[in-house]
Amino acid sequence: MIIVNLNSNKGITMVSVIITVIILLILSAVIINGIDVSNNVAPYNNMIADITLLEDKLLVYYNKYREIPTLEQKYNDYYEIDLSKLENITLNYGSKIDGDKDDIYLVNNNLEVYYLKGTELNGKIHHTKSN
Repeated sequence: MIIVNLNSNKGITMVSVIITVIILLILSAVIINGIDVSNNVAPYNNMIADITLLEDKLLVYYNKYREIPTLEQKYNDYYEIDLSKLENITLNYGSKIDGDKDDIYLVNNNLEVYYLKGTELNGKIHHTKSN
């Protein structure tokens, strides 16, 4: 006859589970606080969202009126976008806040949008979409 001793197999206790969870929380807090915030991609993502929105709106405008809504200012082969002619846009940049002359979006004849001021990502200034 086999005698089974159930009292010796207690398994894991609730105290050991709580201690493990506390240790994991402390480690995750240390890791999260140690992340380098200098590579913050939020400004770059906001600029890309603006560029994508403007490219879409410019295409719709061009298909409707057969012209690109630009102002007279020319920067090489790029023209300043006349935002007042585009409907339903909310931009993160390009609103000439505080009279900043560089806070504008430009477009070329191929409807490629370019943010004149640019935004920094990984130590480089980006003015348009990167691959």
